[in-house]
Amino acid sequence: MRSFTLRLSSLSLCLSGVSFLSASHALAAPVPFAIPAGPLSQTVVTFSRQSGQQVALDSALAAKATSAPVYGTMEPEAAMNHLLQGTGLNVAAHQKNMLILQKAPVSKAAAHTSALKKEKNTDEHITVLGRAMRLSPAVVPLDITEPTSRIQSNFINNNIIPLASVDDIIKFQPSIWTQNPNGPGMGKAETMSLRGFQDGQYNMTYDGIPFGDASDLHHTTSSLFISHFLGEAQIDRGPGTASTIGNATFGGTVGFRSKTPPSKAGAQLYGTYGSFNTRAGGLELDSGQTRFGKAVLDMQHEETDGYLTNSYEKRSNILFKDEIKLAEDTTLTVQTTYNKEWQYTTQGATLAEYATYGKNYGLCNDRARQCYYGYNPSTYTSDFSYIALKTRLNDWLTLQNSVYTTGFEHEYTESTDASQRSLSANGVTFYSTAGKKIATYTDDIPGKYADAHFRNYGDTLNLTAKTHYVDVQLGMWADVQKDRRISYAVDLSKGSIPVPGKTGSPYSYNISDTNTTLQPYLELDVHPLPGMTIKPGVKWSYFHRDYDAALNKSTKQPLNATQTFTSWQPSIAINQRIMKQWSAYGQIARGFLAPPISVFQVGDIGNVKPETTMNYQVGTVYRDKKWMLAADAYYINFSNYIAAAQINDPIQGVTSTYVNSSGAIYKGLELEAQYVIGYGLSVYGNYSVNSARYKHTQVHVAASPNMLASFGLLYENDRGAYLSLIGKYVGKHWGLDSVTNSSGNTQFANQYKIGSNVTADLAMGWRIRNVGSVFREITPSLKIGNLFNNRSVSNFAGNQSVGDAPLYWRNPGRSVFFNLAVTIP
Repeated sequence: MRSFTLRLSSLSLCLSGVSFLSASHALAAPVPFAIPAGPLSQTVVTFSRQSGQQVALDSALAAKATSAPVYGTMEPEAAMNHLLQGTGLNVAAHQKNMLILQKAPVSKAAAHTSALKKEKNTDEHITVLGRAMRLSPAVVPLDITEPTSRIQSNFINNNIIPLASVDDIIKFQPSIWTQNPNGPGMGKAETMSLRGFQDGQYNMTYDGIPFGDASDLHHTTSSLFISHFLGEAQIDRGPGTASTIGNATFGGTVGFRSKTPPSKAGAQLYGTYGSFNTRAGGLELDSGQTRFGKAVLDMQHEETDGYLTNSYEKRSNILFKDEIKLAEDTTLTVQTTYNKEWQYTTQGATLAEYATYGKNYGLCNDRARQCYYGYNPSTYTSDFSYIALKTRLNDWLTLQNSVYTTGFEHEYTESTDASQRSLSANGVTFYSTAGKKIATYTDDIPGKYADAHFRNYGDTLNLTAKTHYVDVQLGMWADVQKDRRISYAVDLSKGSIPVPGKTGSPYSYNISDTNTTLQPYLELDVHPLPGMTIKPGVKWSYFHRDYDAALNKSTKQPLNATQTFTSWQPSIAINQRIMKQWSAYGQIARGFLAPPISVFQVGDIGNVKPETTMNYQVGTVYRDKKWMLAADAYYINFSNYIAAAQINDPIQGVTSTYVNSSGAIYKGLELEAQYVIGYGLSVYGNYSVNSARYKHTQVHVAASPNMLASFGLLYENDRGAYLSLIGKYVGKHWGLDSVTNSSGNTQFANQYKIGSNVTADLAMGWRIRNVGSVFREITPSLKIGNLFNNRSVSNFAGNQSVGDAPLYWRNPGRSVFFNLAVTIP
C-alpha cells in the first residue's frame, strides 16, 4: 500500500505502510487556520504548513477525497476533523506532533456524525469561540509566557480601512492608547502608549525585525505600513524572553507581520472614499504558486484634506513580497516596501484658538502669521527591505536568517511656532559672519529648514534545536545605523533663505552619528512535566554611539563623543497548562535601554546613565466553548528613568531636554474577555488599571492614563455579512510631569490634567462571493469612526514658544468612509 507523510511544510512519499515519524512535542496549542475546501491531497499540505504538524495518510485514500473548509483559531487535531468532514476518513491516532489518518470503520454518514460529535466533545472554543475570535480585536493564545494579544487578518480586513496606519490597527488592545488628531490613518499619530510607556520606550518589529528612529527609537506612523499590507499584528505586553530582540523590549513589543502571498493567482482592486474629502485606491496583484514562488505586489495612493483645517496630506505605498521554496524544507522570502508621505504639519492649538476657530482648528490661511499652512510642509520617506532564509538542516535543527536594510528621511520647513497667530511673535534678524546685527524685519516669518535621515543595515540569526525534553535557541541580532540631521534658520517671507544668527552661521545644529547594536542570546524551552514549559535565557545587549556634531543642538558648540552601554538581561518564564482549556504563566526579566541622542545635546553626557528595569508579571488564560478569559498583573521597577523636561532656550524658545529622574514604578491589572452569544454574535471587552509614578513622589508619569478599556459587539454570518461596534475608554492623565527652573534644576510636578473620554467605531460590510466567472468576491463596507462625535480635549501638545501658552490635541470628529474591494478571478 502506497502512503505519504506530511512533515511540517513539506510532502514526503513513502513506499509502503503508513509512516510514523518521531517528534519532540505534544500537539501544539491553538493556531489560526485559513484553508478553503479543495482536494484533500492539497489541503493537508496547507494544513501541515499552517499548523507545523506532521500528517500520515495513505495516498490512495486522499486521491479522490475533497476536504471541507477550515477557518479560525483551533488546535490542529480539531482542525483536521473539520477538514475531513464528508471524506470517510478520521484521525485514528496521534503520535506527539503527528496526526495519523485512516479510513473510518463506519459508513460515510456515520463518520460525519462521529466527527461532529468529536468536535462537540473536544475543545469547543475551537469551533464556536474560534469563529468569533477571528473578528475580535484580540485573540489570547493559551501557550503564552507574557500578556499577549494577537490581531488576526479578519479583524484588520473587517474593521480597519485599507489606508489606515498602524496606530489605528492596535488602538483597541489592552493598555494601548493611540491618538491621531487629523483623522483615522491620516497624518502621524501624536500618541502611541503601551502601559504608560511612550513610543520609543517599547519595541516595534516588522516580520520579526526591530526598527526605530535613530534619535529616540520613535516611529512616524504615517510613514510606515498601511493596514492593507499587513496580515497580522501581535502586542506583547512585557519584555519577552531572551530571544526577543530590540533596543527597547522592556516596555513590550508591537509586532507586525506582512501579508502572506496567496497560492491562487488573481488581483484585487480596492478603494476608499469618505469624510474630509478622503479618496484612496489600490491594486493588489497575486502571482499564485509559480516556479518563481508565490509573489504579491500591492500599491496604494491616498489623498485627504484631513480633519484639521489646512492639514492636507497625500501618501503613496508599495509592497512586494515573494516566497520561494528552494527545497523541501527551505524557503527564501524577499520583501520590500516603499512609503512616501507629504503633509502640512500641525503643532496643536490653545483652548482659546479652539473656542474661536473651531474644534478642528489646525493651521490658518493667513500668510502674515506663523500658523499659515504653506510655511509648514513635511515630507516623510521610508523603505524596508529584507531577504530571509528559513531551512531545516536536519530532523532537529532549524535555521532562520534575515538580512535587511531600512531607511527613513524627514525633510521639512516650519515656522518657529506653527501654532502661533500673534503678529508680535514675528520678526527676523540677520547677523553678519562676525555676529554683528545687520537688519531686522519685524513682519517677516521666522522659521527653520531641517532634514533628518538614517539608514540601518542588519542581520537576525536564529538556530533552534529541538529534542524530547528541551529546545535550545541560539541567536544574534546585529544592526548598524548611520544617522545625519541638520537644521538652519530661514526667513519664510523671503523664500526660505538662510538667516545667519549671533554665531555668524544660520545652523542651529549639524549632527552625524553612528549607532551599533549587538544582541547575542541563549534561550531554553524545558518541558519537565506534562503541560509545563519553562523558558530560562540570557541576552547581552551592546549599544555604541559615535556622536560627531559640528554644531550641537543645545550648546551651539562642536562635540565629538562616544558612549558605550552594555547590559546582561537574564529572564525566566513559565507556562503551565492546568487543563486543556486553561493555562497560567509567570515571568521575571531584566530590561535595558540606552539613552536617546538628546542627552548628548545638553553637553555633559557623563551624567546620564542607561535606563534599566526589572519586570515581574503573572497571568492566566481560559477558553472553552463560549468563553475566552484572560487576566494578568504586572510590576515594573524602572531605574534611571530619563524624563523630558521643558526649558526656555534663548534661540529655540521653549524646548525639551532630557534628565535622569530617580526612577519610576509601573504596575497594573489587565482583564480581557470574549463571550459567544450565538447566531453569529459575540461580545468582547478589556479593562486595564495602570499606574506609573516617579519613586518617592505622588507625581504621575506624563501621558499615562490611569485606566483604559475597550468594549464591543461583533457579528458575522456564513453568507458574508459582518458588523462590529467597538468603544474605547481613555482615563485621565497629565500632560507634563517635570520642568526645569531658572537654575536648571529639575522639578517634578504634574501639570495640564486631561480628563477621560469615550469614543466608538462602527464597521459593517458584506462579502458577496461567487458573483460570476470574472469576480471571485465583491466586498462593500462602511466604517464610521468616532460614531458619537466626541471631540473633547484628549492630550497635551506642548507649549507655545512665545507666551508659553499650553497647546492641546482633540479627538477628531466623526468620520464616514465607504470602502469597496473587488477580487478577480
